Amino acid sequence: MEENTINQKAWELLEEAKMTSSLVKKKERASGVVKEDHMYPSTKQETDRMADLLQQAKAAADDPNEASFSEKYNLLNEIVEWSYARYRTWQWSIVAGVVLLALLLLWGRSSNKENVEAAKANLAMVEAWTPCDTTLAWEECDSVGIPYQEEFATANKYKAYQLGELKSRYLHHTESAANLKAQADTITNKDSKESRLKSSKNHLERAEKNRAEFDELASMKFEQVQKAAKKDAKERISDSKGSYLFFIIFCLVLIALYIWTGYAYGYDITRSRIRDKILTWIRNIGFTLAGFFFGGGLAMQLFAPDYIVKTTYANGSTSTHREGDIGGTAMNAMFKFIMMAIGVFIFIGVSLFIMLVETIGGVKHKIRDLKGDKLEPVAAPAEA
Repeated sequence: MEENTINQKAWELLEEAKMTSSLVKKKERASGVVKEDHMYPSTKQETDRMADLLQQAKAAADDPNEASFSEKYNLLNEIVEWSYARYRTWQWSIVAGVVLLALLLLWGRSSNKENVEAAKANLAMVEAWTPCDTTLAWEECDSVGIPYQEEFATANKYKAYQLGELKSRYLHHTESAANLKAQADTITNKDSKESRLKSSKNHLERAEKNRAEFDELASMKFEQVQKAAKKDAKERISDSKGSYLFFIIFCLVLIALYIWTGYAYGYDITRSRIRDKILTWIRNIGFTLAGFFFGGGLAMQLFAPDYIVKTTYANGSTSTHREGDIGGTAMNAMFKFIMMAIGVFIFIGVSLFIMLVETIGGVKHKIRDLKGDKLEPVAAPAEA
C-alpha cells in the first residue's frame, strides 16, 4: 500500500479491491504487488465486490482528485467497467467453416436422392409381391447369382439373396477358423499358438451365429419373408435420408447457439483465458494447415506438360509433334483435388471443434445468467 496520510482509508479500500480477483497469487497477496492481468475479476460476484470497494474508497477519500489515488482508482474502475461489459466472441471464420459443412451435407443429401428413390421402389416391389412357395435348401443358396438390384424383385429372390449372404459368411468364417487352427498346430510359440486358437474360436462362433440366422430365415413362409423385407426396405429408406437431415439441422442449430452465446461478459472472458489461448492456438495452426493444403492444391498445375513424339518414316524422313500426357494430367488433377479436399476438411474440422467447445461454455454462462448468478461461488485464491 502507498505511504500516504491523505486518503489513507480510501487507499486501504483500493488495496482490498485490487486483491478481489481469485486470479491473484498467494505471493502477490503477501507482497502487495499484483500484476495488472491478475486484478481482473473472473466472476460476477468478484466484479460486484470490486465495484463496491471502489465506491467505498471514493466515498472515504479526503481528496479524490489527488494524482496517485486518482490514477489507481481509474485503473481499477476501468477493470470493473470492462468486466461488466459484453463483447462479441464469435468469429465469422468459424461460422464459415460450419456453414461449409452444412452445404456439403446438403449437397450429399441432394446427391443421395437416387438411393432414397431406389429404396422406396424396393418397398413398393415388396408390397406388390405375389404369394409363392419360398422353400430353399442350403445347397441351392448362392447370392452371387442374384444382382443386388433384383434383391427385392420377388420373395424368392429376396430370400435367396439373404440366405446366400449368410451362407457366404458362414463359409468364410469356417474356412478362416480351419486355417487358423492349422497354423496353431504347427506353431511352437505359446503366445502365438493361443492367439490363433482364440481367433479360430471367434470365427467358429460367428459361423454358428450365421448358420442360426440362416436356419431362422430358411424356415420362414411367404408372409414372414414379406414382413422382414418390408422392415428392411423401410430401414434403408430411413438410413438413406435421415442421417443427412439430422446433421444439417445439427449444424444450423449449433451456429445459432454459437452466435447467441457469443456475447460474453468481461469476467467470463477473464475466466476462460486459458481455454481461449488454447483454442486460438488450435485455430491458427489449423487454418494455416488448411490454407497450405488448399492453396497448394489450387496453385498446382492441372495439365501435365506435353511430351515430344518423334516419328521416322520408311523413306528416312522424320517429324516431331506434341502429344498431351493424358495419364499425367489425370494424376495431376487427382492430386490437386486431394490437396484441396484435405484443406477443406481441416478447415471444417477445426471450425466445428472450436464452435462446439465455445458453444458449450457459452450455454453454461447463459444458464447461469438466467438463474441470476446468485449461487455461483467465488473461486479460492490461486496458488503461486
